[in-house]
Amino acid sequence: MQTTHLRHLLTTEPTLRRPPSVDTPEAHAAWSRTLRATLARLARVTPAPLGVAATTTTTAEGLRRDRLTLTSPVRGTFHGTLLAPEDTTGRRPAVLVLGGRHARMEQLTGETPPDFPDRNVAEHLARAGFVTLSIEHGIGGGLDEERRAGRDEGTLLAHAFALTGRSLLGALVGDALGALDLLTAHPLADPERVGLFGHSLGAAVALHTALLGPRPLPVCAASHLGSYPALFARLLTGHEGAVLPGVLEYADLPDLYAALAPAPLHLQYGTADAYLEPADARAAADAVRRAYATASGPLEVRELPMGHGTHVGHAVDFLTRALAQPADAAADVPAQRIHFDVADRRAILDRVDLALASGHLTQGPELARFEDRARTWTGVAGVAVASGAAALEIALRIVGVADRTVLVPVNTFFATAAAAVRAGARVRFVDIELDGLGLDPAALRTALDRYPDTAAVLPVHIGGIVSPLLGEVVALCAERGVAVVEDAAHALGATLDGRFAGSFGRFGAFSFFPTKVAVSGEGGLVTCAGADPASDAEQVRRWRDHGKSAQGSTLHDRPGGNWRLSELHAAVGTVDLERFDRTLAARRDLAAAYDELLDGVPHLRAHTVPEGVRGNYYKYLAYLDGPVDRALLKKRLRERHGVALAGEVYDHLLCDQPYFTRTAPEAGTEAGTGGGTEAETGAGTRGGAEAEGPFPRARWFARHHIALPLYPTLTRAEQFRVVAALRAELS
Repeated sequence: MQTTHLRHLLTTEPTLRRPPSVDTPEAHAAWSRTLRATLARLARVTPAPLGVAATTTTTAEGLRRDRLTLTSPVRGTFHGTLLAPEDTTGRRPAVLVLGGRHARMEQLTGETPPDFPDRNVAEHLARAGFVTLSIEHGIGGGLDEERRAGRDEGTLLAHAFALTGRSLLGALVGDALGALDLLTAHPLADPERVGLFGHSLGAAVALHTALLGPRPLPVCAASHLGSYPALFARLLTGHEGAVLPGVLEYADLPDLYAALAPAPLHLQYGTADAYLEPADARAAADAVRRAYATASGPLEVRELPMGHGTHVGHAVDFLTRALAQPADAAADVPAQRIHFDVADRRAILDRVDLALASGHLTQGPELARFEDRARTWTGVAGVAVASGAAALEIALRIVGVADRTVLVPVNTFFATAAAAVRAGARVRFVDIELDGLGLDPAALRTALDRYPDTAAVLPVHIGGIVSPLLGEVVALCAERGVAVVEDAAHALGATLDGRFAGSFGRFGAFSFFPTKVAVSGEGGLVTCAGADPASDAEQVRRWRDHGKSAQGSTLHDRPGGNWRLSELHAAVGTVDLERFDRTLAARRDLAAAYDELLDGVPHLRAHTVPEGVRGNYYKYLAYLDGPVDRALLKKRLRERHGVALAGEVYDHLLCDQPYFTRTAPEAGTEAGTGGGTEAETGAGTRGGAEAEGPFPRARWFARHHIALPLYPTLTRAEQFRVVAALRAELS
């Protein structure tokens, strides 16, 4: 019998069950994030904002009743009802009410007498002073009764959703999230005091809505407690619409409730409930209690002498307490937020699965797809490698810089210069210009004169800006037969006069590290735009694969390295590149919003992107004017306002890095690496600012700039918060 197989499966421990080792609030929060991410993948909720096509408002017996015709791009037209006390003038606490499987809208809201005394939960809550919104589940009356032949409509719908790899619960949660947005935005509702109530199936929807929603919310769940093995195998009372397919592989029902902590939670169940088993429910409640004790969250569990119903009084009391005050302050605004939505994550998982099934884990079809996608944003062919640093080193080895000089801007990441060192070069530093943050042509000319053995120059596109003076840099190098290798790690998709970063020099080097504008986890790309790009690309391929004379060969004609990009990393990068047009548009829109919001903030001015440049806003840069302590400002923004600024680019010059100060040559010698002299720096600073020592412009920039948080999922509210915090601290 298959029941034997089922019993075997049910004894398998869920992989994300909350372990005893989760014994601190921080550990609980990390576990909760992991579980929520898994649930989001299983639920596959389709974002579907709800519209209101029609409203009919009536008042009677002290209540205002808005009958709503709602529209959803995925569900079509359905109905909801908003209730509020008739005398409501200001904003009130609000509750999204999600009834059970057989709940009817008119009974939930008290428009008709309820078939059970506690069915009209929405009416009770409204009479207690709440604004409530109730919506139809839409799992009754939609299928032809004759063809249904007595079978449960919800079950049939759940099976049909499964054919698409989705779930009925995911669809119900999508409706609930849309309704939650509608309720939060309603003029009668206080958006800072919103909660969820659910009974039976509605409790399952409320639970998952809270887990997958954008912020913590109080939840009141009635008659939905126990373990999935008991409900679906032993008691046979579970409903397909109340679970996500595959969830028990990862977590049981008590784990899901536990993951809500520390948000306020009220659980109630009846000892006479034919759908539950009291001992099983008690065990589940104990597991939730342990989690809430660790997370220091408010939890109420009520074991009541009732059947499959709701104790409305306890629900009203809990929600009254939970929503008495506005919710805690919004979550911190991080410096960086890396986000793949569920559709992207599933696309990556599918491609990784194909790679694993094929056994081809490196330099396969996903790598070729990644390289092809990248060309859209570089304008020239590229070869994928293991990292941005590997891209630089390979390019410099092909140029042939060993025992010769490589000129590097003094204001860049350590890896730029380190790649030249590993390729055998002597590194010398050059000052920058402050409009495009690129190499200063005058300082570069001086350095080229001083170091006639220069083999390569590495301009860097700081912050995703391609300097308008890059053309002069390239021309200077061409005059002297010096190769240009662009460090475009920051600059994917950025352009100068319509031409992409990475297409100006012989080579361009890109990074797909997690902090960059497009990511593959670890990865890089070498673009080839010289006189013979096909030959250069072939050389890159040989260098990245241990110097093999041809792919698959056992002969090696150069000391290459293991600089390959795996199929697994390429899968991540390809999916990210497929959405990169949206990423780039979002970054530019957010930057434009900052440009407006920062107007008038004292002691702060945004970096002006030069004419002809379209940056990708890897960083949104601004300058602190006057005697502002940057470290203290960052500390206060973080501690007082929950706002983290992004990292600088960069706060220390290369000439001040311990490695280069330790290996710098004595004055007048040619050995080792150089820290820079007046002959290399040029002169002057922007706006009359003064800087001590060599490289005055780079040093001024390193000391005065900040980088505001900017990433595609940054919200307008978070931008307002960032600017308000800056204004408060700089005023």
